[in-house]
Amino acid sequence: MAFLDHSPEIGGAESSLLTFLRHMDEGRFEATVLLPSEGPFSKKLEEEQIHIKIVDLPFPLIRLKRGNTLTSLLSFIFYLIPFQIFLVQLSTYLKKNRFDLIVTNTIKAHFYGSLAGWLCSIPILWRFHDLLSAPDFSPGVIKAVHFFGKRFPKKILAVSHITKDHLVKHGLNQDKIEVIFSGIDDELFKVRNGSKNIREELNLEGQVKLVGCIGRIIPQKGQKSFLLAIPGVIQNYPETFFLIVGDLFLKEETYKKELLEIIKKNGIGRSVKFTGFREDVGDVIRSLDIVVFPSIAPESFGLSILEAMALGKPVIATRVGGVCEMIEDGIDGILIEPNHPDQIADRIIRLFSHQDMYDRIGQRAKETANKKFSLKHYVTAMERAFNEGISK
Repeated sequence: MAFLDHSPEIGGAESSLLTFLRHMDEGRFEATVLLPSEGPFSKKLEEEQIHIKIVDLPFPLIRLKRGNTLTSLLSFIFYLIPFQIFLVQLSTYLKKNRFDLIVTNTIKAHFYGSLAGWLCSIPILWRFHDLLSAPDFSPGVIKAVHFFGKRFPKKILAVSHITKDHLVKHGLNQDKIEVIFSGIDDELFKVRNGSKNIREELNLEGQVKLVGCIGRIIPQKGQKSFLLAIPGVIQNYPETFFLIVGDLFLKEETYKKELLEIIKKNGIGRSVKFTGFREDVGDVIRSLDIVVFPSIAPESFGLSILEAMALGKPVIATRVGGVCEMIEDGIDGILIEPNHPDQIADRIIRLFSHQDMYDRIGQRAKETANKKFSLKHYVTAMERAFNEGISK
């Protein structure tokens, strides 16, 4: 099988793919991951001894933003010949190595993977991680997904029910779409040899409360709301420290500068730290008291939410997209409205002030994660779908 992913970085889609590749039945499946450039994701795959192949795609095409039709179209036209060369190289590699199935894992990969599969007569499956809606997607991209989705993939594997609902809303046949939730990777629970507790790393005293926000640093993830909530929390719990865990995605320097300006303006520089990308995310979550997921845009599935729940941490998340399929408000997590830093601050203070609520939500979160999002169910369902795709 060939897995196609356009991102050189590691996000939720890449982490979910890596989880499957670690645990798939290697006696039944042989996998190669095809990427358009080297980066943290290719490095991680190499460390895991997963076979990869780099087929170079011009970087401006990799980082095209899906919300601007005109810019994307002009860039695509400008790089049309390099893209054609990329497509020929990709198709040649796929055909030469006689792959039985192509699985595309990201939006751009859905498009060029579908074309390559059609040229090589190899069946295609899409693993769909996004919500097909404005403003995240331009009307042109939505129409392109509809056009390609109806014609090329044998099946679309959606990460949540709301992901499926959005695809159906835009004209794709619901019988063609199957919902398979991502699972919890066993790697999350492993304590690394010689790993250092992040509290020790930051020289934090034992009584300090630690709150984290995990995810790519992009406007949609809502780190701005997280930072704006900090002054309200430290008025009541001045010893609280806050972490923003994650790296810039495709050079979002402007947004990072905006976040740094908020920190400066509110005088909270001594209470917050950007950690950058961390490979030891399990160790980081274990060190946190609360995890906040402040996304301001609809999310198809929050992998960092699932990881925090699996480790028994209370999660405060915005009521957007597939998040509501993961958390029942007040039972195994807390839901708030997006763009409301005041609600984030209020819920953090409430959890710190009510130990019984804190303990109960953490325990129920762990139970929900293990029951509803098990690794075994995820891998088994994906393998079955791949077998059906190959047989068809």
